[in-house]
Amino acid sequence: MWELNTLLTRGTNIDTLFVHSHDMSLYTLEAQLGEERRTLAENGRVLSFRSIEHVRQRLAGLKVTRCVLVQASAYQEMCGQAPAAPPMELEMSWPG
Repeated sequence: MWELNTLLTRGTNIDTLFVHSHDMSLYTLEAQLGEERRTLAENGRVLSFRSIEHVRQRLAGLKVTRCVLVQASAYQEMCGQAPAAPPMELEMSWPG
């Protein structure tokens, strides 16, 4: 995990920010720096948000080259089957 405060203090440039949508109002984040991709945390706890706008407000100080919304379909899982398709990825504008 990468600590958000450390990235903000250092003025780190995020190559790609992945916003994972877990349901209609729960989002977690992963950041990719070079070839390394890690979850973003604060005080050792995974960051979570209730809206994309909240993500944009909280991370406004980060330099983000590319932002991607990642959403997996739960359809197969709800029917008692293994997930069939990879998650959908949509390009987002940053900061918005």
